Amino acid sequence: MEQHPKQSKPIKHSSFKIPIQTELITEILLRLPVESLLRFRCVSKSWLALISSPEFVKAHLNISANNKDYTHHRLMMNFESKYNIKDCSLSSLFNESVIEAFDLDYPTKSNGSYKRFPNSDRIVGSVNGLICLAMEDYDLVVWNPSIRKYKKLPDSRPRLERMTYDFHRYGFGYDEFHDDYKVVGIFTCGSLDQVEFKIYSLKVILGQVLLIV
Repeated sequence: MEQHPKQSKPIKHSSFKIPIQTELITEILLRLPVESLLRFRCVSKSWLALISSPEFVKAHLNISANNKDYTHHRLMMNFESKYNIKDCSLSSLFNESVIEAFDLDYPTKSNGSYKRFPNSDRIVGSVNGLICLAMEDYDLVVWNPSIRKYKKLPDSRPRLERMTYDFHRYGFGYDEFHDDYKVVGIFTCGSLDQVEFKIYSLKVILGQVLLIV
């Protein structure tokens, strides 16, 4: 009896759906640039919750910070010009002999209320992708350039008796023990006869607005 070879049935792609584990999705997302993560928040509610979680944000920052190729790093510089903050790719410094720095569209640049002295913006410091800017010495802004959001901090001027200050400096950093970003201000009058320190805890001020990628 002649046997006819069995004809294989066409395989439908719909029957080959393999569920992707949450762990695998997380590992993939953690290695993507912020611009891609911003778009992928719209995929589903679960992806939005994952990408917006503090744990994911910290893990993403850690991976980016330890990237030996510096592909996600930018170098920012102050210049004595009308719009005096520029940036360039950090990785390009290792690969090219000549690089170009570009004008940054930072928040205080486009805000006319701060332009009494157009070259007064300066970088106080940066940590974990957040930039602290000082405008005309006493107006402070914390800015996340990756998501183009910023927060203006409360008036930093001290309540010393004199209205002018001979010296003032700011510092910006991250308090790992309290999981908090802080700005420190030092103000003096005269021959150090009046000194005032201010420490801003940004945990309440910023919330997660600037930290969500």
